Amino acid sequence: ILSGLYACGWEEREEIALFLDLGTNGEMAIGTRREILCTSAAAGPAFEGGNITWGMGSVPGAICSVNIEGGKASYETIMGRKPPIGICGTGVTEITAELLKAKIMDHGGLLSDCYFDMGYPIGETKEGKVITFTQKDIREFQMAKAAIRAGIETLIERYGTSYEKIQKVYLAGGFGYCMNKDKAAAIGLLPIELLLKISSVGNSSLKGAVLCAGSEEGKRKVEWIKRTAKEMNLAKEKGFQDLYLEYMYF
Repeated sequence: ILSGLYACGWEEREEIALFLDLGTNGEMAIGTRREILCTSAAAGPAFEGGNITWGMGSVPGAICSVNIEGGKASYETIMGRKPPIGICGTGVTEITAELLKAKIMDHGGLLSDCYFDMGYPIGETKEGKVITFTQKDIREFQMAKAAIRAGIETLIERYGTSYEKIQKVYLAGGFGYCMNKDKAAAIGLLPIELLLKISSVGNSSLKGAVLCAGSEEGKRKVEWIKRTAKEMNLAKEKGFQDLYLEYMYF
């Protein structure tokens, strides 16, 4: 978080901004140069393809984008000419959003009867194996999504601000960089009210480390952020569990 905040110029920020780095953990922070509140939500590995039946990392051949029209899925893979070999985190997000839009999945995350047992087919590997997205996969993603969104809402509430007062949202990490933000908002992962304020910043941790390396000024700025930031433990926040259950719904 510290490196990411420095990469985003937090030591000079006068207006409230939100920082999100989404992966196995959802690291997040909110505030200005004078007051920063940080936390981390344990999302699990679903955003990186973990615990998903055909899940995988963001490698060539991973399904990264999906659309469903007339009940049939079309998809794109990383390095598009590669045949599909699995589904990465952005693909999981888009499949979930498309299943909801097509009413193949309800707002509670339940697949329709005809796909409940075998899963919804997305495509085929070059060996002819059907790549499916199953009820179990939805539940894995559902828990990760709920943890992140509940963390965001708890952080905003504890800081004492609102969507309207947040001027900028920095979305960090590989998953965030490639994410279809509209689809992420459609299933409740990101607040719709903040969509137009989001900027994808990629690997902010690495960028911050590079900027700081060998720079005495950079080290002083990082120390400023470190001294200013305070940590919030989500497990001790009374409202977090209620929000988690609320955001289990899509």
